[in-house]
Amino acid sequence: MLNKCIRYTGIILLLSLLLVFTSSPVLAFDVREGDSVTIASGEVVNDDLYFAGGDIVIDGIVNGDVFAVGRSITINGKVNGSVSFGGQTATINGEITSSLRFGGQSIIVNGRIGRDLVVGSSQLLVSSTGQISGDLVFGTSSAEVIGSIGDSISGASSEVTLASNIGGDINLTVDRLTITSGADIQGNIEYTSPNEASIQSGAVIRGDVSHLIPKRPDEANGIMAGIVGTVVWKILSYLMIFIIGIILILIAKKRMAIMQKAIQGSPWQTLGWGALILIATPIAAIIVMITVIGLPLGIISLVLWGIALYLSQIPVALLIGRLIIRQNREIDSTGIMIASLALGLFLLFALRLIPVFGWIISLLVIVFGLGSLITSIGRVRFESA
Repeated sequence: MLNKCIRYTGIILLLSLLLVFTSSPVLAFDVREGDSVTIASGEVVNDDLYFAGGDIVIDGIVNGDVFAVGRSITINGKVNGSVSFGGQTATINGEITSSLRFGGQSIIVNGRIGRDLVVGSSQLLVSSTGQISGDLVFGTSSAEVIGSIGDSISGASSEVTLASNIGGDINLTVDRLTITSGADIQGNIEYTSPNEASIQSGAVIRGDVSHLIPKRPDEANGIMAGIVGTVVWKILSYLMIFIIGIILILIAKKRMAIMQKAIQGSPWQTLGWGALILIATPIAAIIVMITVIGLPLGIISLVLWGIALYLSQIPVALLIGRLIIRQNREIDSTGIMIASLALGLFLLFALRLIPVFGWIISLLVIVFGLGSLITSIGRVRFESA
């Protein structure tokens, strides 16, 4: 019975997408996946693009938004829209007319971004040829801004170097801040740091500079109460999803095993489907809800989408725990599955506590978990045949 419910959940989510995307050419999209995916020089894509691949290269022109997950993305051509990418590295040599949102290890901007750049990564470099017309928002280990920023900069980092024209205010939480002689800052600077900023001779700052020392709470009891409350909530959250996972294993053990194997066996396909469902389902549901006839389907789709988001961590946790336990035989023991679930969930909860990277890990878990819902449907039919 539960297998059918899971299958129908995936079908309803897909149906919501199809109702919109097949009836509205404005919302057309193109999905591409593989170990290496390229939009060749001279190629023009007039749709939104959804990528799932190892290395993604855009040499041509994309007249739409780009949503991508993979190992790396390199944009040498032009994207007439926004770009959202989750992966290890991003290199922007061409032009993005709207905003770029990136979560990963490192990003280099050598080209032009027409609006905002939002980054969560270890390293950020806006080179001398890089240009961001809007705001720069980041959470990084290190950030070096040599190219021009049209508006404001805000973020948190261990080390920040500013050596460019900046059109707005600067608000930073930083350990070490360096403003070089080549900087020309139009707005105010406010930074929170235990160290005084290094402002080199020749730097032009047209606004005020404010240095704030990080506050140290005096009330130890208040700090302990906050820590204890956070720990208790994390434990309760872990127990809740763990209990739900045990119930699903007990009543649909085969289906849970197939979902985790779908991630391991078809990672890129799972990633692509997951990204599509995560981004497109709420958009499709809202559009469907505009019509009276589609209102019930839109509401049901949003509810199922929310439930799927919460449960997506279960198949991912099963896979992680399984890979660590390294049992040679297939998952056929309820005890092994429960142990794998417990271990996998614990590791996921721990990884989510890592600053900056925690939300990236959470995003990847959701995408893989959602994708397993779809890719496992075909596996169920194959194994039942």
